[in-house]
Amino acid sequence: MTREEERHEAYRRTVAIFVAAVVLILSFMIVRPFMVAILSAAALAYIFYPLYLRILKYMPKKLPAKNLASIATCLIIILLVLVPSVFIIILLTYEVRSGYLFLREFIPHWTAPGLPPFLSQWAGFLPQFNEIVADLAGQFIDVLQSILKRIPSVGLGIFITIFSIYYFLKHGRDIYQFFSDTLPLPEGRNKQIISRFDDLSRGMIMGQFVVGAIQGILAWFGFLMLGVPNPVLWGFLTALISVIPLLGAAIVWLPVVVYLLLVGMTTGEYWRAITLLIYGTLVISTIDNILKPKIIGERAKIHPLIILFGILGGIQLFGIPGILIGPLVLTLFDVVIEIYRESL
Repeated sequence: MTREEERHEAYRRTVAIFVAAVVLILSFMIVRPFMVAILSAAALAYIFYPLYLRILKYMPKKLPAKNLASIATCLIIILLVLVPSVFIIILLTYEVRSGYLFLREFIPHWTAPGLPPFLSQWAGFLPQFNEIVADLAGQFIDVLQSILKRIPSVGLGIFITIFSIYYFLKHGRDIYQFFSDTLPLPEGRNKQIISRFDDLSRGMIMGQFVVGAIQGILAWFGFLMLGVPNPVLWGFLTALISVIPLLGAAIVWLPVVVYLLLVGMTTGEYWRAITLLIYGTLVISTIDNILKPKIIGERAKIHPLIILFGILGGIQLFGIPGILIGPLVLTLFDVVIEIYRESL
């Protein structure tokens, strides 16, 4: 090849790379508003993909099996994820507001003479505590109401998420094959990464999110039976805090025990506080230590910091869907680093 031909080939290559970069940037800018919806769809499609395969297995061969299995799985996701989420948001908006009004009435009229001596000195801080609670409750109400006001844009995001889930499920094998052909990894390494990521991610999801949801339901049931105001709110907070490593359900139910104890000082009924203390210690908090080792096992253990940073960083970057997206992304990063170290 002559020098002129080499220059011409280099010029064509440079132009091709430039055009590809421009198209890639423009494509990202177009997709960027829907990035959270697409990533949420990818995460949900991955989680429910085994269910999709099971449904696909029982589909008649004469029918468009992949289409029907994808539609059925999307409907199940809507029933299991979307409908409960909308219902909980509506309940939380109502309960936060009613809880805020309750505290405004409860704190100013709660007199210090009913306090024991070691708590009397703190009675002067009740007005400041009332202001803090009012501020926090007001902010929480604003967040929930802003979500409700953004229903049109949220509806569009939900539509894109469900639409994307359908195609992620239907073309799951094609997507895997595309990345296998594109990524320059040794033969068999892709399957090793997917297998390890599957173990860790499903262990994390079942160990953190499912157990956290169970703790939240148990807490809600206990609060409801004992007549605690706003049981859905406290149950939701229990589930949310239980998901975050290094924290525990006791951060929620123990202050509720203190509240019931303080109420008991004026009514003479201490059995509610004692019952919740026993129930929280033996049931709500203990179920975590019983279920997690059985669900996660030895192979699927993942460092708590990865989950912690994944949840907190995911929320900051993606909002509420980041609770799921963030840990999955960091789990994938941990798997890639582990496989890379093994290949050295």
